[in-house]
Amino acid sequence: MRSSHTPSAVSVRFDDVGLVSCAGLVPVLRLAEDIGLGGLIDQWVDLGIPVGAHSGAKALSVVAGMVAGADSIEDLDVVRHGGMRRLFTGLRAPSTCGSWLRGFTHGHVRQLASVASEAVVRLAGRVPSLLAGVEGLAFIDIDAKIKETYGHGKQGSGIAYNGVRGLNHLVATLSSPVCAPAILTARLRGGNCDSRRGAASMITEAIGLARRAGARGMIVVRADSAFFTGPIIAAIRRTGAYFSVTAQKNAAVKNVINAIDDDAWTEIAYRHPIPDPETGEVITHAEIAETTLTAFVHAAENPGRQVTARLLVRRTPRFTRNDQGELFRVFHYHAVFTDTRFDLPVADKHHREHAIIEQVFADLNDAALAHFPSGRFPANHAWLVLAVLTHNLLRATGCLTSAFHAKARTGTLRKQLITIPARITRTARRITLRLPANWPWQTAYQALFTATHRTT
Repeated sequence: MRSSHTPSAVSVRFDDVGLVSCAGLVPVLRLAEDIGLGGLIDQWVDLGIPVGAHSGAKALSVVAGMVAGADSIEDLDVVRHGGMRRLFTGLRAPSTCGSWLRGFTHGHVRQLASVASEAVVRLAGRVPSLLAGVEGLAFIDIDAKIKETYGHGKQGSGIAYNGVRGLNHLVATLSSPVCAPAILTARLRGGNCDSRRGAASMITEAIGLARRAGARGMIVVRADSAFFTGPIIAAIRRTGAYFSVTAQKNAAVKNVINAIDDDAWTEIAYRHPIPDPETGEVITHAEIAETTLTAFVHAAENPGRQVTARLLVRRTPRFTRNDQGELFRVFHYHAVFTDTRFDLPVADKHHREHAIIEQVFADLNDAALAHFPSGRFPANHAWLVLAVLTHNLLRATGCLTSAFHAKARTGTLRKQLITIPARITRTARRITLRLPANWPWQTAYQALFTATHRTT
C-alpha cells in the first residue's frame, strides 16, 4: 500500500462544516436521553454558584468528550468540530466545563455520585443484557488503585504504599458469570490513605445499589487481602451478602494451613495458565484443600467481629536450590476466607475471577482516567464519577450492539462504533449521516443505531 499521488499533488483544508469524526456519539447520547440523564443531573446537582448553571448540558458535554476519547479538560473540544452543532445542542466549551468542575465541593460530588447510581439502575432497565444473570448470582468486586500524579500541585496527592505519588481511587463493580462488569460506585481518596478506608460503607452502598439494579439473588463480595478486616466482613454479613476475601498471611492463618493433612490436597489444572502474582512464573497446575478458620479473634482490634468460616487454600509448587545446589520442591500458598457454599473447585474458580476488576481499571486508564486533569481534589473526584458514568454508558452501548461488543474493551468500542467519520446531509426536516462505504463494522453500527432510534 502506498500513496496514489505525488507529494506536490496532495493538499489539505479544514473547511468542511458538514463533516464529523465521531458519528458514534449519535446513538450513545440518544441512549443517555432515553434514561433522562441530562434532566437527572439538572435536578440533583446544584452548585449554587453562577458557573453551576445548566449542569446537565455541561456534564453531558464532558461525558460526550470522554466517549470520544478525551482524557483531559482541553481534549473535550473534540465535541465542537465540523457539523457537531448540527447534530447536538447544548455543547459547552472546555473552559466552561473546567470552571464547572472546579466549582464542585465534596457535597456536590455526592450529588453527582447519586446521579451515576441512578443511571446504573436506569441503564439496567433500558438494556436488560447489561447486567444479565445478576438476578441469580452476582459478584461485587472492590479494589483500590493508585493513579500517579506529577509535582505537588494536585490537592490530596501523596506517597502511596507502593512508593508512587498519586491519588487513590476505590472502585466497586457488579458482574455475573455471563456479563461484563459495570461500575456501581467509585470514590477518590488521598494518595497516602489506607486501601480499607471507607471500604465498609462503600460495600454497603454498593450492595444496596446492586439490589436496586436487579441482583435479588445471591451476592458475593470479592476482595484481596487488603480488605481482610473485621469491620469489612461484618458490613458484608449485615446486608445478607456473602464474602470471598483473600486471607492475610498472619500467624493464625499459617498455623491453620500447616495443620492440613497431606492427603487432603486435590490437584487441579488451569484451563488457561496464569502468572503467579508474586513471582511472575506461569502456573499450569495447583493443589487445593479446605479447612476452617476463626478470624479476628483479638477483641482489641475487632470487638464483637469474630468470624468462623471456610478457608480455601491453593498451593502451587516451585523448585529452589539448597546450600548444596540440590533441587527440592516448596509450595507457595494462597488462602481465601469465604462463607459461600460452592464446591471447593467452584469457589476457588469464582474467587480467581476477582481479577476481572483489573480489566475495569485498564479500561478507565485507557480512557478518561489516563490522568486526573485538575489541581483541585473535588474537581478530580467529579471527573472520576463522570468517567464511571461514561464507562457504564459504553458498556450498555456494547450490549445493544452485539454479543461480542457486550464484553469488548471500551477502546474497541471507541474504535469500531464511536470514532466513525460521517458527512451530514439534510433533506427537508430529515438528517442523514453518510458513513464510509465498506466500513468493517457496518453491521454492528447499524444494529446499535436501530436499537437507539426505534420509534414506538
